[in-house]
Amino acid sequence: MKKLIILFLVAALFAGCRHDDLAVKIPQDENYLPLEVGNYWNLQPVGQVSIGLQAHREVMGVATINNHEYFLLVTSYIENSNVDSAYYRMDTNGFVHIYRKNQPNFEDNRFRLFAKDGDKWKYPVDGSSEAEITLTVGSLTIGNAEIANCKSYFFNVTNWADEEYTITLAPGIGFAKEYSNAWGFGQILKSARIHGQVYNFQ
Repeated sequence: MKKLIILFLVAALFAGCRHDDLAVKIPQDENYLPLEVGNYWNLQPVGQVSIGLQAHREVMGVATINNHEYFLLVTSYIENSNVDSAYYRMDTNGFVHIYRKNQPNFEDNRFRLFAKDGDKWKYPVDGSSEAEITLTVGSLTIGNAEIANCKSYFFNVTNWADEEYTITLAPGIGFAKEYSNAWGFGQILKSARIHGQVYNFQ
């Protein structure tokens, strides 16, 4: 009888461990874009998977540009040698400014972290065009996790063709999904390391 009780307790322990492994513990944090050197996001294809790319984005360092302090985010792709570097900073209004060295006269302002569902805004993308951003707030399912209050930023330039896309930020996590509305493919979060803690979603 004692052996049966021990076997039952051991089985329950293993079952509990498996359940804990499957349940992703989402950080209780309202920061929609946690920027810290060492944070990273691994994204895998979604949609038309055959033309999607696996991406690794990491906060690699801090730099001062035009008297502003930025975090350097580098995105690399598993399938090819392409690398994208961008510099991110956030002001006191929750506006995220993205600077790229190949466009020194413009800062991307697609993310406004304190914006509300339905908010819209514009910012210049070159000498003659403006991007319009529309924000929607809702839940996003990634693997076994359903994350509430995600913010999806829809990007559109009216005089450009086939450039519409949406980037979704999850609270406490940051980059959760990137999707080309025009082409029907993108990436969704597979795993992330935020403030030293690794989260596996897929």
